[in-house]
Amino acid sequence: MKIGRNDPCPCGSGKKYKKCCLGKPDDLDYSDITNFPEIYKETRKAARFKECLHPDKEHCSEKIIGAHSIQNNKILSKIADNGILYMPCPKPDLSFSLQTKYGRKEASVFTGFCGYHDKITFQPIEDYAFTGSQEQVFLYIYRTFALEYHKKKEVARMEQLFFSKKPSIANMPGRAISGKTGFDMAISDFEEEKVLFDKALLEKRYDALTSIIWEFDGFSNFAATGGEAPMYDFSGKKLQDLLNPNIPVRHIYICVFPENNKTYVIIAWLKEYNELFSTIQEKLNLLSEKQKKNYINNTIPIIAENVVIKPSSWDALSETKKQAFSILFLGLADIMALDGKIYNRLEEPTFDLFQL
Repeated sequence: MKIGRNDPCPCGSGKKYKKCCLGKPDDLDYSDITNFPEIYKETRKAARFKECLHPDKEHCSEKIIGAHSIQNNKILSKIADNGILYMPCPKPDLSFSLQTKYGRKEASVFTGFCGYHDKITFQPIEDYAFTGSQEQVFLYIYRTFALEYHKKKEVARMEQLFFSKKPSIANMPGRAISGKTGFDMAISDFEEEKVLFDKALLEKRYDALTSIIWEFDGFSNFAATGGEAPMYDFSGKKLQDLLNPNIPVRHIYICVFPENNKTYVIIAWLKEYNELFSTIQEKLNLLSEKQKKNYINNTIPIIAENVVIKPSSWDALSETKKQAFSILFLGLADIMALDGKIYNRLEEPTFDLFQL
């Protein structure tokens, strides 16, 4: 659908499209594909923003910090090899490999909280052993939500900046549905959930989530957080339409982390969506331990890029196992979905993250 003359300009200026980028010529540098790596790097840097997502704005400290979405001292320090971790996501320079090296101080970091709220809010999971209390579960999932929301806002800002330099993309078929891009819709969906998370956080109503907690023996050399808006349940029943801009989609969040010779998995969603995810909940509660591990092994590379892995453990894997993980990470399940097929997340993959 075309952008209306009186619609807000997609560049994010706040002006009407007709008074902003309508008829504006493209920056010629943005039409030269050889410039793409440098343009991507510059745009990604310019799109970064620092914002405390905590709803208690009155007590925000002035400094927005680089907050770890996976605990540094408690988890990253124990997974790292000489302060280095692997993450399956490229840095802004677009130098791509199956795994990218990150220093422990930069791995899983995002600028989503001020110093005060990062310290005070997450103290119950930073300074105390995991017991599975409602408060701890809520905080793990709340931080996972915050990271996903923050990342979507940065990517949407990248899209706005790119549009301001190359407004001719407004004419690309399928770029928007009812005037909204996929990132616009995603942010709108997250903002609806943020209202519920914020209310629960301020009121200390930590029972706002429906959660499933799995505990496995052994300290696994990986940790991950992620979220997804599942279109189908395990049986192939359609749960929600991800392409309808008029109906918000709902998310399931997952955290996996090792602690004290155990590995914990939290799968959770806001209780308001219990009916929507009831068939998924029923199936997850019936899984054997092996099926649970299969589900996590398949789901993490499909939905998450906030994954940290011990380098020596990854390097010890066979090339076949590395490739199997990477194919899932790069979108095999999405490609199958385009063909009307559902990837079976309960099927045993060739790799096993729990054995890293």
